[in-house]
Amino acid sequence: MALAAGLACTVIGGLVVAAADGGPGTGYGIVGGYVDLVVGPIAMVLGGLALARSRRTA
Repeated sequence: MALAAGLACTVIGGLVVAAADGGPGTGYGIVGGYVDLVVGPIAMVLGGLALARSRRTA
């Protein structure tokens, strides 16, 4: 679940950043887009580590 959510978060964050016409404070959500670009890959890494760990112990 974390892998899919991280991927979606990264893609949507990239779309928000690409579509934004202004900078921070303009109401386009550019800061949230950049946060998504940081949090998304972190979620994917943690999800991958959890998946690898669950396969190793089973």
